[in-house]
Amino acid sequence: MNKHDFIPCKIKEVIDEADNVRTLILDKKIDAKPANFVMVWLPRINEKPFALAYTNPIGITLKALGDYTQKLFKMRKGDKLWIRGPYGNSFLDFIGNKKKHYFVAGGTGAAPLALLAEQTRNKPTIFLGGRSSKDLVFEERFKKNSEVFVSTNDGSKGIHGLVTNIFDQVKIEKNSQFFICGPEKMMLAVSKKASQFTEPDNIFCSLEKYMKCSRGICGQCDICGYRVCTDGPVFSYKQLMDCSDFGHTKREISGKLIAIDH
Repeated sequence: MNKHDFIPCKIKEVIDEADNVRTLILDKKIDAKPANFVMVWLPRINEKPFALAYTNPIGITLKALGDYTQKLFKMRKGDKLWIRGPYGNSFLDFIGNKKKHYFVAGGTGAAPLALLAEQTRNKPTIFLGGRSSKDLVFEERFKKNSEVFVSTNDGSKGIHGLVTNIFDQVKIEKNSQFFICGPEKMMLAVSKKASQFTEPDNIFCSLEKYMKCSRGICGQCDICGYRVCTDGPVFSYKQLMDCSDFGHTKREISGKLIAIDH
């Protein structure tokens, strides 16, 4: 089947992962890798990209934010949606099995990293951040395969502060690889911190941008000349470090470039 063809799926399970975060388990499986994404379509509403939390069966993890994700969040077992994909490159395209791996996750950015942790040969070290203990996604899932360090903004669990504060509490091996996914401002801060321990081409971020086509045509997901849908979503910090948009701007549905406010 062509990856651009829509596949009808039914929701077979709804899992509450954290505060205002759910995973929808679908009745299909997909041949995809960590950080690959699918486009999820709700007819007459919208279509948006989601990184895969699971592949067999398909699982997508979401937080209720705008109108579209709020509708998706309210869906129940037996409800129907459509997907196409998978699209994009993967963390596995860049992982070096002879290096120490650090995975840094914030919010629903934990989804592709949890999938990666289950597929990498080396036991990674996880830095998992959230606003509070109620916002930590896939903590127990990570613990099955990895050493996990937690930070919360309010100090309700783990290290008090941002996920970057974990770097000051843990001994970091030099020349390691870092794989990062979460809010874009967080990824920028973590990339800067990680670059104190390794080269920028050992640091990889999976970006999320608003997409309309997912085929490299519309330019909606452009960031400094790269198209997230076809050139990414995974980019090295070496590619992004001189990019004035990374961590600072995003595009609205209209295509207007605006500041990232969180």
